[in-house]
Amino acid sequence: MSLQFDQPRVTALIGLLDPERLTRIVDIGANPINASPYDGLLSMGGCEVVGFEPQEDALEKLLATKGVNETYLPYAVGSGEIGRLNITKQSGFTSLLKPNPKTVSFLGHFARGTKVIEQLDIPTVRLDDIEELPEFDLLKIDIQGGERDVFRSGVNKLRSALAVITEVAAIPLYEDQPLIDGQMASLGSLGYQLHKFMFLEQLRINTSVSMALPARRFKSQLVDGDAIFVRNLVAFKKMEDEQLKHLAILADAVFSSFDLAAACLSVLLDRKLVKQTLVDAYINLILDSKSAESPK
Repeated sequence: MSLQFDQPRVTALIGLLDPERLTRIVDIGANPINASPYDGLLSMGGCEVVGFEPQEDALEKLLATKGVNETYLPYAVGSGEIGRLNITKQSGFTSLLKPNPKTVSFLGHFARGTKVIEQLDIPTVRLDDIEELPEFDLLKIDIQGGERDVFRSGVNKLRSALAVITEVAAIPLYEDQPLIDGQMASLGSLGYQLHKFMFLEQLRINTSVSMALPARRFKSQLVDGDAIFVRNLVAFKKMEDEQLKHLAILADAVFSSFDLAAACLSVLLDRKLVKQTLVDAYINLILDSKSAESPK
C-alpha cells in the first residue's frame, strides 16, 4: 500500500469524478510476498484486479484471500514460447532468467535467496493473446527480468492502457536481464514516458572490509526499484474524459502523485465535467493530509 494513501480523500476524488466503471489493474507476477501499491484502492472497492502468477504456492495464497473484485490466473505471461522457470530458495527471486552469480558475488547479498532449487519448463502466454482480458488502466509487472518480453507481446493492449508500474534494475541480478534503459526504450516505443520512481533500493557492497561500515549509513550501490511510466504523459490534455478520470484516481491512490491528479482535474474542469467546489474541497483534503507533507 502506498504510504500516502488516504481513503477519505480517495473516496472524495472518486465521488467528484464519477467514473463509468471501476479502475482496472493487471498485475503480472502477483506473488503476494510484498504489499502492492494498489492495496488501499482495492481494499476500499475502488478497483478491480486481474493477476497472473505461475508459482503454485503463491497462486494458492492469492486465491485463498481474494475478494470479489479480484481474479487470479496461473499463466506465465511472456513471449508466447516455452520458458524455463528457475525456482529459487526465496520465491521472490524466481524467474525465467537465471540468477547472475557475478552480480551476487559482487554485492555480497542474495546468495542464499537466489539459489535455484528446481527448474520447470512452462508455456508462456502473450499478453495480447489473452482474449478474456478487458482493456485496463494500469499494468503492474514484477517478473524478475522478463518485462520486455511482456511489453513486446502486449503492444495492442498497452496502447490503450494509461500507466505501467514496473520493477527496474540498475545492475543485472539475472543473466541477460534488461536494465532500466532497456525498459525505458521498450516502453518509450509504445508512447510511455517515465513519471517517477516509487523507490530505488540501495545496498552496501559487502566485503570483509566494507562490512565494518554500518549498513544503514553506507549503502551506495543502486540495485532495483519500482518506476512509473505514463502513456502520452506530455500530451495528457488530449486524453479522453474517462482516461483522465482513471489516471487521476491512480495518481492519487496508487502513485502518490497529487500534482498529476490535480492536472487531470484541471482539464476536466476546462471541459466542464467536474464542479469547481468539489475540486476545491479535494485540494483542501490534500493540503490537510499529513500523509501528503513533504519529507523533512
